[in-house]
Parts: sequence; C-alpha cells; structure tokens
Amino acid sequence: MTTTSVKKIDSRLEKLEPGSLRHQVMTALRQFRASWVELGRLLNDVVYGGDYKEWGYDDFEVYCARELGLKKPTVQKLMVSYNYMRKYEGQRLEAFEEEPRQAPPEIPDFQTVELLDRVRRRDEMPEEKIDELHRRAFDGESEEPEFRKELRQYLRPQISEEEMNDRSASRKRELVAILRSARDLRRRLATTNAVPGGLKERLEQCLVELEGLEE
Repeated sequence: MTTTSVKKIDSRLEKLEPGSLRHQVMTALRQFRASWVELGRLLNDVVYGGDYKEWGYDDFEVYCARELGLKKPTVQKLMVSYNYMRKYEGQRLEAFEEEPRQAPPEIPDFQTVELLDRVRRRDEMPEEKIDELHRRAFDGESEEPEFRKELRQYLRPQISEEEMNDRSASRKRELVAILRSARDLRRRLATTNAVPGGLKERLEQCLVELEGLEE
C-alpha cells in the first residue's frame, strides 16, 4: 500500500464515527497487509448486512471500488478466504481474532487460502491430497509463492489419455492440410515472376521449416 493510499484512508477515517462498522472497515483496510483476516470478516459483515446502502452506495462492488479502492477479484478472494478459515480453521481464526493486529505467522496469505478453497472444491481431488495441501498451507512448511504455483497446477483441466490422443490426431490432420497448401505455394512460386527472388528464397526457407514439423 503506497503512502498516498494511506493518506487517503486517513483522511476518510477522520470523517467517520470511531467504532462504527464503516470506520472499522476502513481501519482494517489500512492494516490490510498485516491483517487480511479482519478485513475479510468485515467485508462479509458489510455485504450480508447491506450497510453499504446506508452509506450511499447502491452496489457492494461500487462501495469497495470507490471507498476502499479494492477491485472485485480482490474482494471476492478476501471473503472466500475468510469463510474458508471459518469453516476449516475455526480455532485458529478465533485465536487470531483475539489479537487482530498481531497476525500469527501460521496464517497464510489470503491468495494462498483462496487457491486452497478452489482446489478443495474440485470433485476429482482425493481427500488425502486436500488434507496434505491444507496442512502444508497452515503449518508454514512451504514457501508461499512456490506453493501457490503448485496449487494452480491442480486447478488446470485434467486431460485423459484418450483426449490427448484425439488432440494429437487433430494436430496431425491440421498439419497435413497446412503442408498441402505450402507445397501448392511452392509450385506457384516456381512459375511466377510476380514475387522477387529474395522473397522466394525466404519463403522457401519457411516451407522447409514447415516440412520439418512432419518428421
């Protein structure tokens, strides 16, 4: 969060009633880097309570964008991550909320938790594997950037051997058609004076490279 952003938040905080929900949300935003959990909790309170309407906003996303400067994907990840912790890490969440300004190191980044939630929702994932990933996330066994890359791997579409064979056959058919057109082009180039010799040579090199794909 930049110094300019912090100053804007501080300016808004001065205009809000201390202790109010609106003031709490803005305060949590200021402490965002250290306490995403608190911000996720308050965002859930705001959206389900509809308080943003009392603050002059017809839409929750508009409130988040204009007042908090948070984009929709970030807001969704924060809320999903908080709800994940509430469901699967209730005791850890309760311990954190007793001291919201001192986030324990075993609570991972909200982006990691959101990815973990998406992985858990995949029906084909074995329960044992999900439990392992969850433990690694919350026990701090893995470096988070690398761990998030691993989680994203599990979110990629799984392709069966049959589908891979179908795709391979489709590529081969497409390459045959391209090579047919390429060889037709070579024949036409051999009998025309409309294309300069230097360009013909460069095109021939490209045609040779295309034919190399057939090997």
